[in-house]
Amino acid sequence: MKNWIQIYTILWKQYLQKHRLWIIFLVAAAFTINVIGKTSALRQEEYRGIAVGICWEDEKGKELLQELDKEEGIFRFLGYTDEDEMIRLVENGTLECGYLFPENFYDHLLEEGAGRQVTLYYSPASSAYKISYEVVFAELFEILSEDILTDYFKESGYNMERLLALNRQYAGDGSTFQFVYEAVEQKGGETVENMDTFKGCMGVMMFLMSLLGLGNAMEQEKTWKALPGRLGRRLKSGSIHVAVLGSILMGGCCLLITDMQSNRGGFGRELMALGIYFMVLELYVRLLGLLIKKSRILYGLLPVLILASCLFCPVFIRMENYINGAAWISRLFPVSYYLDI
Repeated sequence: MKNWIQIYTILWKQYLQKHRLWIIFLVAAAFTINVIGKTSALRQEEYRGIAVGICWEDEKGKELLQELDKEEGIFRFLGYTDEDEMIRLVENGTLECGYLFPENFYDHLLEEGAGRQVTLYYSPASSAYKISYEVVFAELFEILSEDILTDYFKESGYNMERLLALNRQYAGDGSTFQFVYEAVEQKGGETVENMDTFKGCMGVMMFLMSLLGLGNAMEQEKTWKALPGRLGRRLKSGSIHVAVLGSILMGGCCLLITDMQSNRGGFGRELMALGIYFMVLELYVRLLGLLIKKSRILYGLLPVLILASCLFCPVFIRMENYINGAAWISRLFPVSYYLDI
């Protein structure tokens, strides 16, 4: 037991001496990312969307505003009952633009040939007011649709309840041509690539430092073989263990500093992921040590292993979305197992 303590004391001193610049750099980078992340979060919290004013003078205008409030997009709709106040806020830039829905505008829109019922105020500096058209008028026409249909067939003798039920049925089953406004996440397309790139970069960095530790053990193998008994084998095995454990501890500290674990289910879950990654890395490095006997061959493979980890593991992109079979290739690199936890 005493020999093992002495061996690991020597190996830890050697590890810290050899990788001290890496450790200082990564910890400093983690602190920097933490500060930048907090600053960005504060700015994002302050920015809640492009402000658009809705001035209403009757209940239909209020109903429209309530429906617009439910919209989740780049616009934030604010209600006003004073037209002059809304115009002033448009002029000073507080509002991107403002819509005036006067009293009885809804009834006038239902009348044949009625027009110019909605007034839009915007400043010359505004660039997004045209984009707001679709959101506002799509919601308005959705409210108008049933009344327009009822008004169109009111003299035909049709049962209005039956007609409206058929309208909802045909609009719902796709047998009637219609425009549908929906958010991206509501469509049946592929899932948006939403990855934790910082965690992926840390996973690659831990993999790299473990490989460098294996190369260091190979370089010192000749010296260790000259030692009596099994001391040389213990030193080689211990150096690989220290290199992998040191990389995991360093990566865990950086993740803790950046407070990334709060977005992934808690620190306990992150510790579990790092523990599993430690076992996967140690097994991977030791198997690689059985296949490769010379450090120069290992160092020659480093760019290939690291670049392939960044490409095929979900660090920056999910390659399996673009290349068939890429998911199987990613299983050749330990970073993929860490990111999948």
